[in-house]
Amino acid sequence: MEIDPQKLRDETYRSQVFTLLVQEYQDRIFRYCVMRVGEGQGEEIAQEVFLTAWENLAKFRQESTVGTWLTGIAKNKCSQAFRNRSRRQIITTTFVEDIRHQSHTEETDSPEHMMVDRVKFDDLAQGLSQLRDDERLLLTLRYYRELPVAEIAELLGKSEAAVRKRLLRSLKRLRQVFTEVPDSQSPSASLPPKKR
Repeated sequence: MEIDPQKLRDETYRSQVFTLLVQEYQDRIFRYCVMRVGEGQGEEIAQEVFLTAWENLAKFRQESTVGTWLTGIAKNKCSQAFRNRSRRQIITTTFVEDIRHQSHTEETDSPEHMMVDRVKFDDLAQGLSQLRDDERLLLTLRYYRELPVAEIAELLGKSEAAVRKRLLRSLKRLRQVFTEVPDSQSPSASLPPKKR
C-alpha cells in the first residue's frame, strides 16, 4: 500500500488511506489480538489499534510496512492489557487480604466459621475482579477506606452528586455480578448446610 506522507495532513486523503487500512488489515489485526488476549478483549483491543493508527497516521514514517506498523501497535496494546489484568488481580488480592486481616484481628472462630468467611472473601474477590477499574476504585475508597463522599469527589475531581450516583451504579453492578453466577458455580454452593 502506497502512502504519500506529504498528503497525510490533508483530512480527506488521510480518511481515504485509513479506510483502505481498515479494509486490508482489519481481519489480520483482529485475529492477532484474539490470539493474544482472547475473543472478548481482543475485539476491543483491535478497535483501539485502529484508533491509535488514525491518531498517528500523519506521523507514520514508513520505515516499516503498514502491516508491521499496525501489528506493532497491536502487540503493544495486548501487552498493556496483560499488565492491566495483572495489576487488577494484585489489587483485588491485596484488597481481600486487607479485609481478611482486619476482620480477623480479634479472636479466631470455629473452623466452620472460618471456612464460611473464606468462601465469602473468595466470592467478594471474584465479584470485584469482574468490575471495571473505576467501579472497584469507588467501592474501595468508600466502603473499605471509609472515605466520605466529599473527599472521594475531591480526589476524583467530580461533584458529590456524581460520586453518589456512580457509587450506586457500582453497587448495583456488583450485585448483578453476584446474581449472574448460578448457585451451583458459586464457591459457597459447595458448603454443607449449617447445623442448627
